Amino acid sequence: MKKQYSRRQFLQMGALASGLTMVHPLQALSIHDKWNLKKGKTQKVLILGAGMSGMSAAMELLNLGHEVTLLEGQMRAGGRVQTLRASLASGLYADLGAARIPEDHEWTMKYVNKYGLQLHPFNPLQDDYLHVMGGKKIRYTHTQAADLRQYPINLSEKEWAMGLEELGSKPLAELLDNLGDPRQMDWPQTDIAEYDGLSFKGYLAKKGFSKDLANLLMIGWEEKGEMSMSVLELIRELGLSFGAPRNKIVGGNDLLPTKMAEELSDHIRYGTKVVNVAQNDHGVTVTVEKGEAQKVLTADRVICTFPLTVLRKMDFVKSFSAPKQKAINAFTYWDLSRTVMQVDDRYWKKEGLNGFAATDQPSEIWDPNYESSEKRGLIAAYIKNADSQLFKTMGDRERLDFSAQHVNTVFPGLFDHLEGGYTKCWSEDPWALGAHALADKNQITTLLPELVKPEGRIHFAGEHASAYHGWIQGAIESGNRAAKEINGFE
Repeated sequence: MKKQYSRRQFLQMGALASGLTMVHPLQALSIHDKWNLKKGKTQKVLILGAGMSGMSAAMELLNLGHEVTLLEGQMRAGGRVQTLRASLASGLYADLGAARIPEDHEWTMKYVNKYGLQLHPFNPLQDDYLHVMGGKKIRYTHTQAADLRQYPINLSEKEWAMGLEELGSKPLAELLDNLGDPRQMDWPQTDIAEYDGLSFKGYLAKKGFSKDLANLLMIGWEEKGEMSMSVLELIRELGLSFGAPRNKIVGGNDLLPTKMAEELSDHIRYGTKVVNVAQNDHGVTVTVEKGEAQKVLTADRVICTFPLTVLRKMDFVKSFSAPKQKAINAFTYWDLSRTVMQVDDRYWKKEGLNGFAATDQPSEIWDPNYESSEKRGLIAAYIKNADSQLFKTMGDRERLDFSAQHVNTVFPGLFDHLEGGYTKCWSEDPWALGAHALADKNQITTLLPELVKPEGRIHFAGEHASAYHGWIQGAIESGNRAAKEINGFE
């Protein structure tokens, strides 16, 4: 008997938006509650990086009685969870990295609840949203999806007859029916593994669906050319992260790593850059730079949380096994930038719009403080793929002009109210060198399992070494997994 799937309308901006998708309703597992771990032999552990994965691993290891030190090259914790405040008017803030927290991400919610942080819906319930496709604007609301006939697309008669709800489910029915448990790192264990070599558009073409349908379902995410992302990356995302409402932390998402870093203050060494890692049968040595001085630290185990884009530039990777090196060097990262623009008036509200849009550029646009009653506000442009790569050739002024021109085509009138802006290009950040992992064709089944495996006494964590690419959840889950691995060694 086939599994039954609930059809939930949801309005998260990006791929498969505005109620088009049938979601596989996975029930959240409180894995940390099921471990019931007993303290293993006390280990001295060095954690490379004080991002979400490193800090969650540290907390679990400390709770089990291990000796832990986190080595962080920056002067702040949190990694790609970063909130902008300093360059903005009083009371305004915007997340430059991780922006959304699904309610069913139980690992993230564990820490949100621990610190009593207040959540607010990421998407507004009032006013109209926009899709922009082929230069045409289509309005829809929280409760009412857009009329399919408004989109400038060419569908087959059969596809037109399906309607929005069926179009969001029928093309992916085979994958959803054989989904299994996408939380497992050896996923998929079913026949759908054969589709790892297909992109989303390639998969739809194989199943006889039109090209324009793919453009519609991927508005805000995929450009009109074919992204090489594996269709299994997309279907895993649908199974794990698209079913529940999405929230944000009131005051900025960086309040979560800030609270964690406060608790771990005595264990974090800021401004400490890792230069080399070496290991033998008895332990691990980590060479670090602090200022102009070098120092060698010793430990029983190491957890490496560096993004692959950073790790692949470090010489000690050459000591790893060939499969591990291949996975580190080849696994794909997404290129993303975010421009935050301050305006003296949230003028779009006068048109009954809430400031949220997804376009076929591709991009997402949103009002980071839509719930505020203040007149002055922000509008953020989430620039993706080729356009984000283009940012690397531009100066700050050009980037702001590029983003402002784009937002103005969606919400005309921006230049009458624009006060200034700030751009974050993640591929230029020396501690990230990219936004987040995103599996290319044939990488889910071949490379991803290698990213999780320890190399001797060196363990690995980070969103790239999880099922939840690009999510705080993936970072935290992987940190807990690495802690469990180390606690189990005698």
